[in-house]
Amino acid sequence: MKGSLAVRAAAGLRAAVRNGAGGGPRAVFPSSRCGDAAAWPSHRRQTACAMGADKNGASLERRRWLHLRRTRSSSSGAAMASNGEVKDIHNSESTKTLLKSDALYEYMLNTMVYPRENEFLRELRLISHHQGAHLLLSLLLKVMGAKKTIEVGVFTGCSVLATALAIPDDGRVVAIDISREYFDLGLPVIKKAGVAHKVDFREGPAGQILDKLIADEEHEAGFDFAFVDADKPNYGKYHEQLLRLVRVGGVLAYDNTLWGGSVAMPDDTPLTEDDIQVRDAMREFNARIAADARVEPVQLPVADGITLCRRVA
Repeated sequence: MKGSLAVRAAAGLRAAVRNGAGGGPRAVFPSSRCGDAAAWPSHRRQTACAMGADKNGASLERRRWLHLRRTRSSSSGAAMASNGEVKDIHNSESTKTLLKSDALYEYMLNTMVYPRENEFLRELRLISHHQGAHLLLSLLLKVMGAKKTIEVGVFTGCSVLATALAIPDDGRVVAIDISREYFDLGLPVIKKAGVAHKVDFREGPAGQILDKLIADEEHEAGFDFAFVDADKPNYGKYHEQLLRLVRVGGVLAYDNTLWGGSVAMPDDTPLTEDDIQVRDAMREFNARIAADARVEPVQLPVADGITLCRRVA
C-alpha cells in the first residue's frame, strides 16, 4: 500500500500544481521538513498522500494514512492510553495550531489573512495544504529591513516565497533542504510571482551546507534573518551554526517549539514514539535557548509555537 500511495501522491500533487489553486485535486502532506533527514521521525519522511473524496466528502486516502499511522504507532510500542488510543499530536485532521477553537481560528483567517493574502502565496498554500505563520514572518522581515536570509527546511517553499516577497529586489534567501523534490513542485509558483531570482536553493544535509557557508568569510555574520523548520533533534546544532552566520541584531526563528503543547504535558501522557522524540528534543532545545546569553528570546504561542531569538552577542 505504501508504494501505491507514493505513486498517487506524486501524481496528485503534480496535477494540483498544473491546474493551479482553483482547480484540480487538493493535496495533503504529513507535516514534514527535512534538514538532516536521518534524524527526522520515519513517518514524517514518508511521501505525501493525494486526497480523493468519497460520496460523503471524506478523504479515502486520508483515512488510509491515519490507519497506517495508528498501526505503525501501536506496533512500534508507543505508550497506550487505557482505552487503547495513542495521542497523536499532529494528525491530518489538525489545523496544527495551539488555538483550539476552530471558529475563532477561521475568524482570524477570514478577517486578517485571506482578504489581503498575496495571490501567489494563496496558490502555493492551497497546493501544499499548508497554513504557516507567513504573515508574521513577512511583517518581521519588513520591519527589520532584512535583505539576506537563510531557511533550513523548505518543503514546497511557502515560507521561502513569503520571504522572497518581503525582502528587496536585490535580496537573497538561501533555502536549504535534503531534497528538492517538493520544492520543485512549488517552484513554478515562485517563478510566476517574479521572485525566483532571490532564491538560492541548496540541496543536501543542512549541517554540511551551513558548515560550508561558515567556511566562506563572505557569509560569516552576513545574514539578517534565519528561519528553521527542519528535523527537530538537530535544532541545537543548527542554532550554534546559525549564530555564526546571523549578524548581531539579526533574528533567528524556530518553528514547532511547543509541538502541539506536548512540551507541557506530563511525561506519562500516551504519545506516539515519534511525538515523544520530538517533544523531548523541543524541551531540551527550549531550555538551551532560555539559558543562552547570546540571544534575547521570545516564545510565541502562534501556530505550533514559534521562538524568535535576537542575537545580542
